[in-house]
Amino acid sequence: MYFILYKSVDDSQWYWQCRADNHEPVADGAEGYVNKEDALYGIKRVKGNAATAGIYDDYLAKWIV
Repeated sequence: MYFILYKSVDDSQWYWQCRADNHEPVADGAEGYVNKEDALYGIKRVKGNAATAGIYDDYLAKWIV
C-alpha cells in the first residue's frame, strides 16, 4: 500500500489518496488542505491509527473488532 499526495488544479488545495499494491484506490482524504504540511499530517494520522482502529458494523449496529 502507498499514499499519493497531490495538488488539485481545480481549487489549488492538497489532497491524498491511499492505493493498494495493484494501484487501485482504497481510501482518500475527506477534505482538501490549503497547506501541504496539513495534508501530510492527515496521512501520518491515518498511518499511525490504522493498526488500532476498530471496526463498527453499521448493519449489526455494534463494534465487531
